[in-house]
Amino acid sequence: MSRPWLALTLVLFCLPLFFGLRSLDLETDEAIYSFAVDRILEDGEWLQPKSSPSETAVFLEKPPLKFWIVAAPIRAGLLPHDEFGLRFWDALLGAIAFAYVFAIGCRMAGPVCGGIAVMVLFAHWPLLFEHGVRGNNMEAALFLSYCGGVYHFLEWGGVRKTHRTRHAMATGLYFTLGFLTKFVAAIFLPAALGLSALLVRPVRERLWHDRWRWLGVGALVLALIAPWFIYAQVEFGSLVWHTMLAEHVYARFTTGLNPEHVHPWYYYFETMWTFLSLEGVQWLVPAGVALLAVQTIRRRWFEGTVVLVWGFLPLALISGGSSKLYHYAYPFLPPFALAVGYMFALVMMLAPGLVSRAAERVEDWLARAAPRWRAAFDAVWAHRVLVTLMAIGTLLAVWGLLFGQLRLQFGPLLFKSSGILRPLALVLLVAILGRRSRRIKTIVVAIVLASALPIDAYKSTFARLGEQKHPLRDVVECITRVEQQVAPGAQPGLYVDTDSSMWHPILYYFRRIQPWTRQTEPSAERLLETLNNPAAVKPSLVQELRYRDYLSGPQGEHFRQGGTPPMVGLLEYALLLPGPYRACSAESSLRASN
Repeated sequence: MSRPWLALTLVLFCLPLFFGLRSLDLETDEAIYSFAVDRILEDGEWLQPKSSPSETAVFLEKPPLKFWIVAAPIRAGLLPHDEFGLRFWDALLGAIAFAYVFAIGCRMAGPVCGGIAVMVLFAHWPLLFEHGVRGNNMEAALFLSYCGGVYHFLEWGGVRKTHRTRHAMATGLYFTLGFLTKFVAAIFLPAALGLSALLVRPVRERLWHDRWRWLGVGALVLALIAPWFIYAQVEFGSLVWHTMLAEHVYARFTTGLNPEHVHPWYYYFETMWTFLSLEGVQWLVPAGVALLAVQTIRRRWFEGTVVLVWGFLPLALISGGSSKLYHYAYPFLPPFALAVGYMFALVMMLAPGLVSRAAERVEDWLARAAPRWRAAFDAVWAHRVLVTLMAIGTLLAVWGLLFGQLRLQFGPLLFKSSGILRPLALVLLVAILGRRSRRIKTIVVAIVLASALPIDAYKSTFARLGEQKHPLRDVVECITRVEQQVAPGAQPGLYVDTDSSMWHPILYYFRRIQPWTRQTEPSAERLLETLNNPAAVKPSLVQELRYRDYLSGPQGEHFRQGGTPPMVGLLEYALLLPGPYRACSAESSLRASN
C-alpha cells in the first residue's frame, strides 16, 4: 500500500467518523442497544443484557458481543458514559473497515482504486447517518467483519505458504465477530468466499490443499461461538431459538415483523440507485461493475471474482425475503465502491499516455507549420512565462474543482473563473506551445477524473458530521438541574401518562429522571394534580393523543383554568413543564439565548 495515500485516506475518511459523535440523540435501535449496555453496567449481568423497554426481560435477538465491546471500556473508565462513549467503538470499527477497503483496492489496482472506493462509501450518507457505522448499532461490526474477512481471504489466496495460516485465522476471527454480533447476516461471508474460491481453479486447488488448515480455523471459530449459545440453551431453553430464528429470521424472510418493512424484490437496488443519484455517481457504479466483470472473466481474476460475488450473492439472497431495510445491505456496498475505484484506476493508467501522444502530434505539427514562431517559445523568458501560466491554470482548475467559482476584484476589473474546462484548456495550450505536454498529462487527467467524483457529496457529508440535534438529552439535563434547585419538600421524579409501550429513545433518556409515577390508564384528574398541586408538581410525559383528549374532554376547562404549562413536543409525546420546570421549555431557552 502507498503510505501517502493511506495517510490521506485516514485523514479524509477515517478520522472524520469520530467527529460529532455526541451531537445527536440516540435513535430507535441505538436506544435499544444502549439500554442493554446501561443495564449491564447497572446490574453486572454480562451474560443476560436486558431488552428495552423492560428492566428485566433478557435480550435474546442477537448474541451479546457488541454489548460487551461497548460496556467494557465504559466500566473500566476508559470512555465516558454518554453518546460519545456508546458510539466510539462503532466509529473505530467503521474506520478500520474503511482502511480494509483501501487495502483491497490497492490489491486490485493500486492506491487510486482504494482511495476512490473509500471516498464513494464516505459520500454515501446513509452508511454514516441512517442506522450507519457511526451509531451504536450492529452495522459497524458487521461491516468490518466483511471487509476484514474478504481482505484476509484475498491475502490467503495470494501469499506464500508460510503466511496462509495467519490470514486464514484472521478470516475466521472476522467471521466470528460478525456472527456474535448479527449472526444470520454474517452467514453470507463464508458463502461468498467459498463460492469465489470454487469458481477460480488455482484457488480451488489451494483450498483443497489447505483443507486441514481451514478445518482448524473452523474448529477455532466454533470454540469461540459455541459457549454463549450453550449457556443460552441451558438458561432459556427453546426460547432463545424461538426468538432468534422464528421471530427475527423466519418472520423477516416470510411475513415480515413490520408491514412498513415489506418491500418488493428490487428494493435494495432501487434504493441504492436513489442515493447514488443524489451523490451524482449513479452511472459510475454500473459502468465500473461492467468493466470489473469483463476484466474478471478475461483474466480469470480471483480478486475480481471475490468482489463481484461479495456484492451480488448476498443482495440476491436477501432480496428474496419480504422484510427489507436498507441498512441490511451496508456490508455489501464496498464491492460497488471498489468497482468505481477500479474503473478510475484503469483510466488513470491508460488516459495520460493517450493525452500525451495526441498532444505530441499537435506539437510536431506546429513545429513543422510555424518553425520560427515555434522557436520563439524556446527562449528563457518564454519558458518562465509558460511555466507560470501552467501553474496558474492548474491552480484555477483545482480551485474550481474543490470550491466552485473564483472571483477577484482589481479596481474596475473583475476576474471570474468557475469549473475546470477553461483552466485546463489554458494549461494544455500553454504546454503544447512549450512542448511540455508530457509533463502535465497526469495532472490534467487526474483533474478531469476528479471532476466526476462525488466531491460535493463528500463536503455535504462532512458538514453534516457537526450537526447538533439533541432535544431529548437537553431537556433531561435541564430537568435534572432544576430538580437540584427546587425546595426540599418538592417531589422529584417524572409523571408518565402513557400506555405500556414507549418509544425507545424516550424511555432511554427519561429513565434517568427517577422515580417514575406511571399511569397507564387515561386519568385527567391525576395529571391535573401533578400539574397544579405545588407539593406534587413535577414534569409530566403524556402521550400527545391522550393530552388532546384531556383538553377537549370534560376536564378541559380545569386544564385551561390552571394555565396550560409550557409543552415540549417529542414525536408522539408531550412533555409538560409546570412550575420551576418551565425553565426547560423552548420559549425559556430562546429568551435566555436572546
